[in-house]
Amino acid sequence: MDPHSLVSAAFWQSDTSWLMESGQAREISGMPCPSVVFSTSGSTGQPRFIALSKESLRLSARTVNDHCHADAAAVWGLCLPWWHVGGFGVLARAYERGAAFAMFPQRWNAVEAVTWLSDSQVTHLSLVPTQVHDLVAAGLTAPPSLRVIIVGGGRLEQALGERARRLGWPVLASYGMTEAGSQIATQDLTSLTRPFEAQPLPILPCWHVRTTEQGIIEISGPVLFHGECRREGDSWMYQKRAGDWYQSQDCGEVSDGHLLITHRADSLVKVLGELVNPALIEATLVSLGFQPGQVSVLALPDARQQHRLVLAHEGAPSAEMAAMLASYHGACAGYERISQVIAVPEFPRSDLGKIQRRALLAMVRDLAR
Repeated sequence: MDPHSLVSAAFWQSDTSWLMESGQAREISGMPCPSVVFSTSGSTGQPRFIALSKESLRLSARTVNDHCHADAAAVWGLCLPWWHVGGFGVLARAYERGAAFAMFPQRWNAVEAVTWLSDSQVTHLSLVPTQVHDLVAAGLTAPPSLRVIIVGGGRLEQALGERARRLGWPVLASYGMTEAGSQIATQDLTSLTRPFEAQPLPILPCWHVRTTEQGIIEISGPVLFHGECRREGDSWMYQKRAGDWYQSQDCGEVSDGHLLITHRADSLVKVLGELVNPALIEATLVSLGFQPGQVSVLALPDARQQHRLVLAHEGAPSAEMAAMLASYHGACAGYERISQVIAVPEFPRSDLGKIQRRALLAMVRDLAR
């Protein structure tokens, strides 16, 4: 499918449902309403196929357009895979507002992307943290036409957000998931006038958000996916979503219309009898100078300690990395120490560049033996 067809009335007003997967779009039957089905596995799970109605995707697009003040004069830039919910959302917003969109014509390259943004006069953009990192690491400045960058597909760390803002990149941190069709909570434009703060995030008006007694985030609203599909041989079986609320895999806090995400529900492990959050340690290492997206703190089972913490890093080690790790060890608790550092030539990643942590964990287990 040509991505340009996704901004046409013929696509949005037809009763045909589509499956988006691995650079392809094909018709899929058995949906209760005109829908788009997205393949997703997050960062740890097995592949799932999430069905969202076209109507709900348009509502999400309208909500995001309103939130970031994108009108018919906006130019939405697409440099994410269009078959992923993040890239698809860019096209939906352009269609919903009658705005133009520009598509980056090649594989991601930070220097080339800045030229493209300027030439295309892009005003609104969606990126993942890895792309923001590439722009910042190269010391590139934002073109004057650019007004908004919604950063999703992973957490925009505090230090990276600060550096991006200093270079003029109007980054807005967001929290979303495929099951939500796009964003659930996103910084507003007034935040661009203040020093960058990664959290908390304003909840978008199409969503109700709550937490369980265990702090797990649950969402409900008209944009929520209506069901899932699974392959059975050469055919597909549809299963309707159960209940009005969907429980995420993240923990956090909700207060005064804002959401604070703390950790993944399945991320806490015991080390020497103490509850440890590897994701928080990873964020601490990034704050000390490790490159975001190029390090991962993983917990491996250990007969004596219950778990031991391993630092996987992409590429060759360096003296600078050793110094940063020594600095961390000088301040951390004993049970938060990194027991082993493992170099991985290349992290397994999704189409959006997100680290596939389950696959990485399997690689690290083999290398740690």
